[in-house]
This record gives sequence, C-alpha cells and structure tokens, in this order.
Amino acid sequence: MLEIAGDILNWAAAGVMFPLLFLPLALLFTEKRPFLSWVAIVAATVLAGVLFVRLTPILALMPATTKIAWFGALFALTASIIAMIGSKKATWYLSGFFEVIARVAGRAVIWLLLAMALIQFGVVILRYAFGLNYIFMQESITYMHGAVFLLAGGYALLTDDHVRVDIFYREASPRRKAIVDLLGTYLLLIPVCLLLIWTASPYVARSWAVGEGSNESSGIQALFILKSFIPAFAVLLLMAGFVIAARAVATLKERG
Repeated sequence: MLEIAGDILNWAAAGVMFPLLFLPLALLFTEKRPFLSWVAIVAATVLAGVLFVRLTPILALMPATTKIAWFGALFALTASIIAMIGSKKATWYLSGFFEVIARVAGRAVIWLLLAMALIQFGVVILRYAFGLNYIFMQESITYMHGAVFLLAGGYALLTDDHVRVDIFYREASPRRKAIVDLLGTYLLLIPVCLLLIWTASPYVARSWAVGEGSNESSGIQALFILKSFIPAFAVLLLMAGFVIAARAVATLKERG
C-alpha cells in the first residue's frame, strides 16, 4: 500500500512540480507570451522523456497508460493555475515561497549541530568515566548528522555556502555567472534531483511498510524516518534550484 502511495506521490511531483520548474526558463525566452513559451518547453521536455523511455527497454516495460493520464491531468491543473495568475507572477511568488521553505529548514536543523556536540561529549564522558555505553545516544548522532547534511542542502545552495570548486566562475561577470547558474540548474541539478526522488521513493516506502528500525534492540527504532530525509533533500534542492534559476533570469534580463 505504501509503495502505491509512493508511486502516486512520484507522479504528483511529475505532474505539478516538474512543470513549475520550467517557469523561470519560459520568462527568459519571451516577455510577451511566457505562458505559451512555458507550455512549449515543458511539452518538448516531456516528449524527449517519452522518447527516452521508448528507446530504453527496461523503462519501456513499465505500465504507462495510467501514469501518463495522471501526469496529464495534473499538468492541465498546473497550466490552468499559471494561466490564471500569469507566468511572471507565478514565478516570483513560487520563488519567494520556495526560498522561505529552504531557509527555514536549513536554519532549523543548524541547531542540531549543537545537540550533536553535546551528545557526543556525553557519550565520551559516560564511556570513559563511568563505563556506560548507550546505543541510542550514538545512533542519535547519526540521525542528526543525516538531518543536517540532507535538510540543509537547499539552504547551503541558496546562500552559496556549499563546497564550490571553480576556476572561472569566481572572476566571471554577473551575466556569465547567471548563465552558468541557469545551465547548471537545468542540465545538472534538476535532472539529478528528479532521478533521486524517483529512485528513492520505493526504497523509503519499503522502509515505512515494515517500520524499519535499528539492528540493535536498544537502538532507535525509526530508521524509516532517517531514510525519508533522502527525498526531502531532493525536494529542498529543487526549490533552491528554482530560486537560483529565477535570480539568474532576472540578472540576464537586466543586463540583456
């Protein structure tokens, strides 16, 4: 049942979030008819994906009729909403909304760093001073580390605090940086995040189905929650990528 729910969520993301990700790109191509541009971009991308599935025997074995209908219905709903409020307004509204979510998530989990340090200090004192060892305390550090690493990913991307190995980007002009950010978002970030959501959902669903916990009886019996951070990480990165793409388009418009 949970695997079916995960599959439905996947296609909900495909029908709603996937089309929304292309709004900044549509605004870049045309100012007069951004909605038609957006429809053309999404349609071309979907057709490319369908062609890829047809050319890949393993993926072609998946039943597609129901899923395509589900995607089409959600895409129509998304298109209707964008048509009513306008592509430009939708882009900047979503950009602000996604930025707030990514920043709140990042700032919230940052406090876990302090908790990790205190618990690790307690583990060392209990072990070497009193000869006591509690598995759940050690595992809690792993849980918090996973939460910080995964749930703060979008925040780190927004604030440019992630590890960046660059040679040309740092000294580039604002326009060139915007081009790199836009290409990187649509050619690298978004495809990887969508693939991560798609592949992680069955893995997480199976963990929830069995209530997966620690191998140790005294450990934390909530491994399914830790695994749920994986798709959450991908969604937060997609939100951050949308914001970065919107900023890049604004920069290119100003300096175009």
